[in-house]
Amino acid sequence: MRTEARTQGRGWGWVMLTGLLGLVGCPQPAELPDAVDAAVAASELAVPVTIAHAFEDCTPDGTSFSDVRCDTGLHCGMVLVGEAGAMGTITQCVPDDPTPLKEGQECALSMVASPATSPPRRYDRCANGLGCVETADGNGSMRCRRLCALRTRGRCSKSELCVLPTAVSGIGFCSVPDKCEPVFPQKGCGKAKDGTTLSCYVLGDDKGTGTVCWSRQRFGDSSGDLDSPCERSFNCQSGFGCVTRSGRDATCRPYCTLPEIPDGGSPPDGGTDVQCASGLGTCRPVSGYERVGRCY
Repeated sequence: MRTEARTQGRGWGWVMLTGLLGLVGCPQPAELPDAVDAAVAASELAVPVTIAHAFEDCTPDGTSFSDVRCDTGLHCGMVLVGEAGAMGTITQCVPDDPTPLKEGQECALSMVASPATSPPRRYDRCANGLGCVETADGNGSMRCRRLCALRTRGRCSKSELCVLPTAVSGIGFCSVPDKCEPVFPQKGCGKAKDGTTLSCYVLGDDKGTGTVCWSRQRFGDSSGDLDSPCERSFNCQSGFGCVTRSGRDATCRPYCTLPEIPDGGSPPDGGTDVQCASGLGTCRPVSGYERVGRCY
């Protein structure tokens, strides 16, 4: 029952790395709420539990069920593998820190694997269940955040969403919606580390939808402009969201504003469709966030 996940690289072909490194699971820690011990769950299913040692593959706590758990003194964390110009991030069992960093504290993947490994590995000091990830707080800092299966709320709080990605495919981190304005011209977002303005996107997980500020994530050679291919909304330029229309591939389409409907009242427009400007179609509500739509 070992599971695998792709990693996002930084400058090299990850066919080689993913051929060497899989992604399997660790248990959920007792100190976090609503934890379920993976070993107990595995035993109830009569599945033998495998113990993973230092810098062997794992799945972060709370992101999925696994029959693999980290050995005593280890936890599943984020690991930067490789050297400058050829790096990628994966998840492996790393040593517990005697004074671990708490959720929200600044962090860095600066701890060097000992004994040395080939390729070299570095990890963070975040506590069990957390990972050191880039955040959209306006200065591009790295902070310890609770990890989750991307688009699955899991053990995030009720006020948080699991919609922002980490450097490891399929794994996100818990974040509070920014309450920014997604319709162009957007408002409420700061600037990224490189000085570019962050964009406001409407994103949802399995339990809710909200707006978040995030830098555009490239999707192949797509420009992210009108009708450009996308996988998620943050593949699109500012003012656009990712839409899958019947019989078509997902493309970037403009966000649009819908009239607010009074509690128990009728729509201000009498229930007629709201048409987008320039013949871009009908403004159709985003599920779970009906005051904003997308034109198609």
